[in-house]
Amino acid sequence: MIYDAGVTLAETWRAMERLVDEGGTRAIGLSDITLDRLKAIVAIARIRPAVVQVEAHPYLPEWELLDFCRAHGIVMQAFAPLGHGMQPRVTEDPVVAAIARRARKTPAQVALAWGVQRGTAVLTTSTNPGRIRENFDISDLPDQALREMREEIATRVRFNAVVDTGVPGFVPRQPT
Repeated sequence: MIYDAGVTLAETWRAMERLVDEGGTRAIGLSDITLDRLKAIVAIARIRPAVVQVEAHPYLPEWELLDFCRAHGIVMQAFAPLGHGMQPRVTEDPVVAAIARRARKTPAQVALAWGVQRGTAVLTTSTNPGRIRENFDISDLPDQALREMREEIATRVRFNAVVDTGVPGFVPRQPT
């Protein structure tokens, strides 16, 4: 991907709207975007974004962005819903682990269920057949578990640097 600093996001959005008009695509969306930039696009958009794909997991819940997407009929798709495997690991979080033990699920299943139950589409990958089956075997968590995850997980970390730096790629960060 080539980033062209001479083209604004609004200009890019208008070009994507023309693709819809011309039948080149049925839906358009955004990726790696902040809430403020999404608000700016929604304010000028003739065609609403169908989806916004952002890094989102229990350590980066993006609650305000999710609320905005819901209010505007935009699907929020979470990539790296398990935290991308870097330190700190979502799947090793004590709150997630305790819920997993009580629910008789793996920590990964808990993190994925949390994402789905709060209304995000989760995008995860694996080449391991057992993990692929496990990723489909998620079930609803009790409301109390969802509250615990929202209220007791204090770690906040973004692993994907593109939102902060404009440069694609995952970088290890210290928890904040």
